[in-house]
Formats: sequence, C-alpha cells, structure tokens
Amino acid sequence: MQKAYQSIYVSFYRWNFKNFGQGKSLPEFKSMFNVSFLLVVLLTNAMLITKLLIKGHLVTLGLGACVAIVAGAIMFLIANHFILLNNKWFNKVNMQMARVATRRNVNICSAALLGNVLIACGLSFI
Repeated sequence: MQKAYQSIYVSFYRWNFKNFGQGKSLPEFKSMFNVSFLLVVLLTNAMLITKLLIKGHLVTLGLGACVAIVAGAIMFLIANHFILLNNKWFNKVNMQMARVATRRNVNICSAALLGNVLIACGLSFI
C-alpha cells in the first residue's frame, strides 16, 4: 500500500511543480487586494447570507444540503489556494486592480472593505 501512496504523492508533486513552480514564496501583487483575497471575502459573504436565510427560516435545509454547502465551501477554498499560488491565471485582473489603486481609490476601497468586514462580523453574532 505504501507504493500506491508514493505514486499518488509523486504524481501530485509533479503536477504541482509543473503548474506552480518551486513555490518558494507567495506571489507579490501590485494591487492593494489580490483576487484571492477578494474571493475569500466573497465566500464569507455568501456563507453569511446562507446563515441568515437559514436562521430567518426563509429556507429549510436537510442534512444533505448542509453537507453540500460545507463541501462546496471547502472546494472553493482549495481552488482559491491554487489561484493564490498561480498568479498567471488572474494576472490580468490583478493588473487592472493595480491600475485602479490611486490614493483616493485606495482609501475608498479600504473603507468599503472595512465596512463589509464590520457588517459581516456584526451579523455573524445573530
């Protein structure tokens, strides 16, 4: 059985090396918020809205649907991890976000994100 695990590990390592390189450090972006971070914020908001819908009794879900939601969130985070490692996939979006980052826009984006986090944290206690 150990040979099978070694084979899986080696093939995954080769695939990871081919797509993402050495992986010595995280990629550096010129934009204030990279795509990976914004996707985590989007996932957090989606999970918060789902929680509010369930707690407000607007939607009733069975155990299978709850497991599907959690499994979907886990798959989203795994995909997000690979997006963070491979900045070639979203390099164009990151370059557009870097172009938007003037001093005024940085302050507006920072305030909007801070407001989003405060609202999400406040609503999570409901």
